[in-house]
Amino acid sequence: MKVQSALSHLFFALPIVLFCGCVAGSGFIGEQTWSENYSLMDGVQANDPAIVDGDLKTIGQSQYAEASSDAVQSNHASSESVILLPASRSIHRVVMHSSNVKAFDIWVADNQGRWGRIKEIKNVDQEVTDVRLNRAVRTAGIKIRIRRTSDDAELRQKNIQRVRGWRIYTGHVNAPAKIAEIELYGFVSKGDAEDVENAISLEEADEKELDELLEF
Repeated sequence: MKVQSALSHLFFALPIVLFCGCVAGSGFIGEQTWSENYSLMDGVQANDPAIVDGDLKTIGQSQYAEASSDAVQSNHASSESVILLPASRSIHRVVMHSSNVKAFDIWVADNQGRWGRIKEIKNVDQEVTDVRLNRAVRTAGIKIRIRRTSDDAELRQKNIQRVRGWRIYTGHVNAPAKIAEIELYGFVSKGDAEDVENAISLEEADEKELDELLEF
């Protein structure tokens, strides 16, 4: 009887615990909000400025790595889009707008400028790819290395010729990515968000006061 009584109390209490947990969890998530798009900060540099100009109508392009002395290796080179921030930021989210990218890697630079891969994205099937990193990464450099595009097959057909059983390469076989924008975000605390809201409220109040003075 004591066991049954304990079990009945447990089943009664469990929904309450789960409910409280959900409320607490939702409150925690609600306290986090995305930062500004770091790609639009003053002083940001990119190997194609069109990918960080804030305009989805301008289409940039990933750039091939420096040519190798080996012709075959050079023709198989991947292309990259590199963004350098004026100061390190904690990055948790990367959003890429592209019409032809099918697979890519995300790399970040450490304090010595060395690059390391942190994420591999396969089988992209939409024009906007929103990537949430497993952990926030503090860095001043983000590199998107293109692994596959929808234009690769056409480019290979154009730049690979077969002569007497030999493959003759006349150009790159991996097509560059067409990228409208690459956006970078981190988290800001609830306090930071409130500071922004307060600043906006003060600015609106000042404008209202100025309007009233002008009307007077």
